Amino acid sequence: MSQTPNLAPYPQADAYGQPQISSKSFLTTWLLSLLLGVLGVDRFYLGKVGTGILKLVTIGGLGIWALIDLILILTNKARDKQGLPLEGYDKHKKIALIVSAAFIVLSIIINAARGGSTPTTTPAVVPANEAAAPVAAAPVAAAPATQAAPAAAKTWTKVAELAGSADNASQTFALSGADARLVYTFTGGKELNGSSMALASIYLVEEGKDLTKDGGLPAKLLQKDESGETAVHKSKGSYYLDVKAANFDSWTISVEEKK
Repeated sequence: MSQTPNLAPYPQADAYGQPQISSKSFLTTWLLSLLLGVLGVDRFYLGKVGTGILKLVTIGGLGIWALIDLILILTNKARDKQGLPLEGYDKHKKIALIVSAAFIVLSIIINAARGGSTPTTTPAVVPANEAAAPVAAAPVAAAPATQAAPAAAKTWTKVAELAGSADNASQTFALSGADARLVYTFTGGKELNGSSMALASIYLVEEGKDLTKDGGLPAKLLQKDESGETAVHKSKGSYYLDVKAANFDSWTISVEEKK
């Protein structure tokens, strides 16, 4: 005698064939993720206590996990503990997208302003007795007129390089303030049931700053195997690379300037 197959524990439609909606509010979830996401409060609200605790103790995965959760909420991909979509997405999605974009842009501007200051140099002091001494002018032979050589075309020059398979940070290096870019390759990203488990972020940090204390936005965020380049805009000064990566076999990153 045949048996009826076991059905999914959480049906996605009610008795009238209408899709079920969670009792959890999209608006509340979004606000908690935007303002308190690094503490995992949004996941506690959705009933996901285990991942909420993990998100709390990792400070939102150093901000990366918090950003990913915010994106999932804004694109209506977030679900409550029963796997149901959040209530009120269509009603509030427009204002949520506008406010989130403004919040992120403001954060970028503030971080750029904090990292844009450069140290001033003190002019050399010439002793008075040396300044007063006359200097005899040596005769200068007239040089034949020559045509100026054309300026050489600028090319991308490697300034620093870093490689690994997990979290790693480089030694400090100097940037001149010229056009700069990151060239990166990440390979061997792990998957589970067709979904990527890999996650990585690349930070270009000013010397003297600590990501765990000062925070910061990544120059590049990845969730799968990828190779490419991304422009970075930094003023003259000393910097270091800080990479947070999980579930990749290997990665390499180089910093290049146009010289």
